[in-house]
Amino acid sequence: MKEVILLTGPPLNGRDEYITEALKLAEGGSHVYYHVFDYIREVGKELGVKITRKNVLDFAISHQDLMNEIRDEAFNRIRNEIDESDKKYHLVSTPSLFRWGSGSVLGFTTSNLKLLRPNRVVVVLDDVLSVRRRIINDPEWFERFGKDPENIKLTTLVMWREDAINHVKTLVHELKKEGLEVRYVLQFGIRHPHEVFLNLIFRENEKPLIYLSYPMTGHEEEYYHRVRDFYDKLNEHFTVLDPGALDDWWVVAEYDNQVAKDPSIRRIKIKHLLDGEEVEELDREDIEQATDILRRQLVERDFNLVDVSKAIAVYHYAEEVSAGVISEMAEAYRTLAAIYLYYPFERRPSPFMEFYGMQNPSRRTMFKDKDEMIRAMVEEKDYWAKA
Repeated sequence: MKEVILLTGPPLNGRDEYITEALKLAEGGSHVYYHVFDYIREVGKELGVKITRKNVLDFAISHQDLMNEIRDEAFNRIRNEIDESDKKYHLVSTPSLFRWGSGSVLGFTTSNLKLLRPNRVVVVLDDVLSVRRRIINDPEWFERFGKDPENIKLTTLVMWREDAINHVKTLVHELKKEGLEVRYVLQFGIRHPHEVFLNLIFRENEKPLIYLSYPMTGHEEEYYHRVRDFYDKLNEHFTVLDPGALDDWWVVAEYDNQVAKDPSIRRIKIKHLLDGEEVEELDREDIEQATDILRRQLVERDFNLVDVSKAIAVYHYAEEVSAGVISEMAEAYRTLAAIYLYYPFERRPSPFMEFYGMQNPSRRTMFKDKDEMIRAMVEEKDYWAKA
């Protein structure tokens, strides 16, 4: 049976670069990858219109009807190729929605999705400082911002994300009203290893989706090494969704630290998360405005990952109860996902954590040994993965 997977998201989040690199590792040749912009260029050329990466936004805003016609024909051609294909997986990549200046550009409409009939939608996301850096390093986009980093506001970038996700949610809701069921919409951070993406796309039956929940802030470096080791062990058996694969929280945390030290500070210095060296100075007011949106997006994103997962594995290597972890466990309980809790301390946790942490199929226990917990998850996988 053919499966169509829509890969989308806000612009400049590294979607196509990440997917292209991941697919180089794919085995078996059971997939086809459709980049919608390639089809738009092809259709435009046939109509005597030269559409390039540089002019596409201006063209789409100033020639909306013609752009809609070109985009619709691009989706028609992709649908025809899918129908004629003998492959199982059909990956279709295009931005969701993009606001620029006084206008907006839709990556797809309800009618496009009714034609495409996606089984799953994956919204591919990157953290806002990486998006900002990507703009600075892209001559065409940097020119759009006047070649001035000060013009690239974090508030703008978080609103790009907000618009893109909301557009997807709205259109998927419309599809459901038409009787076309999308299995899930998943917000996927590109800091996940490529192998996790391949498991998500191609091996979901063998490696069901699980969510890794853990206290994320205020710990020593050794703690995060422990979390990473646990994540790698889980990944041998499951497709593990990690909230740390989209990490904007460190921007908020650094802002809080510097303001606490100097309440009058106007410029916030932030080391980039990935290289730990390059320092960016950001306007305090911009971070404050972006933070309000980021905090809400963080909660919504984590709940989204819990909601699509069949189980959550809680790695609570901390005696103090994390409000975020408890909330994720409560959400998993609400969605009837299996919950496995690793809590290796003699001191009992809160009764709420204990209650949620014992909602696994057979053992009804918290685990003091993380390897024992993984063995239990594997042994009981057939039970909860089919729930």
